[in-house]
Amino acid sequence: MYFHSIGFYQIAALFGAFLLSLAMTPICRKLAIRLNLVDHPDAFRKLHREPIALCGGPTILLCSFVAACLVPFFVEGIRERFVADPWPLVGLVVGAVAIVGLGVLDDFYTLRGRQKLLGQIAIACWMVWTGYRMNVIDFFGFEISTVFLVIPISILWMLLTTNSLNLIDGADGLCSSVGWIASTGIAAMATLQGHTLEGSIAAGLAGAILGFLVYNFPPAKVYLGDGGSMLIGLVLGALALRTSLKGATAISLLGPVAIFAIPFFDSGMAILRRKLTGRSIFSTDRGHIHHSLLRWGVSHRGLLLLINFACAVTASGALIGYMFKSELIALLSTLMVLGCLVASRAFGYTELKLLTNRVYHFCESFVPQRESRTSVDGLRIQGRQNMIRLQGNRSWETIWNAFLEFADKHDLAKISLDLNVPWLHEGFHANWNRTRTPDDSHLWRVQLPVFADDRSLGRISIVGHMANIDSVSVLNELVEMLEGLQSAILVLAAESVEAGASSKAPFLSPAVINSSGNRPGQTMISL
Repeated sequence: MYFHSIGFYQIAALFGAFLLSLAMTPICRKLAIRLNLVDHPDAFRKLHREPIALCGGPTILLCSFVAACLVPFFVEGIRERFVADPWPLVGLVVGAVAIVGLGVLDDFYTLRGRQKLLGQIAIACWMVWTGYRMNVIDFFGFEISTVFLVIPISILWMLLTTNSLNLIDGADGLCSSVGWIASTGIAAMATLQGHTLEGSIAAGLAGAILGFLVYNFPPAKVYLGDGGSMLIGLVLGALALRTSLKGATAISLLGPVAIFAIPFFDSGMAILRRKLTGRSIFSTDRGHIHHSLLRWGVSHRGLLLLINFACAVTASGALIGYMFKSELIALLSTLMVLGCLVASRAFGYTELKLLTNRVYHFCESFVPQRESRTSVDGLRIQGRQNMIRLQGNRSWETIWNAFLEFADKHDLAKISLDLNVPWLHEGFHANWNRTRTPDDSHLWRVQLPVFADDRSLGRISIVGHMANIDSVSVLNELVEMLEGLQSAILVLAAESVEAGASSKAPFLSPAVINSSGNRPGQTMISL
């Protein structure tokens, strides 16, 4: 028997996957707990009170593909299409299983960022080889050929969608609800364009996520885990390529980009924030969109409501733009939502301010400058400084001002302080440099990780002149100064002291790096 009604199978797949996920999630939860596939609190970034099962990946994979891949054979033309070209569906299934496996490995063994990225690249290459790639990009009617960049651009797209959903998975129900909206949007877009199979898979994914969300809604009883969040991102990224075709080869990405706008913006700001403050892009912090809204005083459920509303607006803009054949609608809806977030300083304002400062000083470096002076507690310190509070409200400026005076006293070239304290929801970054500095070959560098109560607070970076500074004496005096700052650091990090098993004085472990980038050794300095 064949069904000819457009959208009937997609609705059936959605409700079938929803009911199956609703029944299977408790079973998968018990199995995950038995296998010790759980997320343990660590008092650093994971602040939940008890271990929670990480069963999202296997559950959603099973439920969505059972619902989406069995019924298509009742839809006219699907069997013939599968027999004629089985690779896209086979590639999607294998890629989905592989990404869930990678996520489960990460949940079990906590892979390093580069290891996980290497696995993602391998899976993305497989997806591209089986047909998920873009040959021509259509932008407002202008077609841009990517014949020489097919593979790298397609792989980059897969990595963007996979990691953007993975990074936004930081609050109960957030990634699930965002993923559900994105899945529904892509299912609708595929159905309207006649991509029955792709629309069915996206609808099945939406139903499976919705059933899981019942248990993932705050307070969560289960977590997606890396397997679940990466699965949603990879599958939606692949389906977006197949459903955004305008003709035989040209792909219009404005619709899919609008659907992914909030996760993309969150990931982009995270990368920008970490690079501009000198951190690794794989580091963790409390600067994501959900952290920013929670600091505004929004409740966890209010957080879901606000972010889901923003995602719904951009996804609706993408669908309306498709129906009216106007990509401008998708673009304007996305810019409106992101603009509201930045203008209200809810999210993105700090990162764009960091970028603006960096661009300004880069441009300024081409113009000859006289030595300027920075005001610090009534004193006039030579040089320029940038100081920005990334998160929190503690007065780290008192510590920073002491370093500024130290840098001026010893004629240092540059100094920076970067603090990242996720368990306190604190982040602070400041840097200072003289207007005129010699070439790198005439400078020495030191980085000192800062610890309090056996937990890292951040790091201090110092750059000095080789010609007129005795680096050993400077380090000795720096240690003496830090001894006097012990009490101030402990007061500012008071919550970490209360949470720890014991109260210990901060200590610094400097790794001296010479101008060529070599690391001759490390020395532990205990205060």
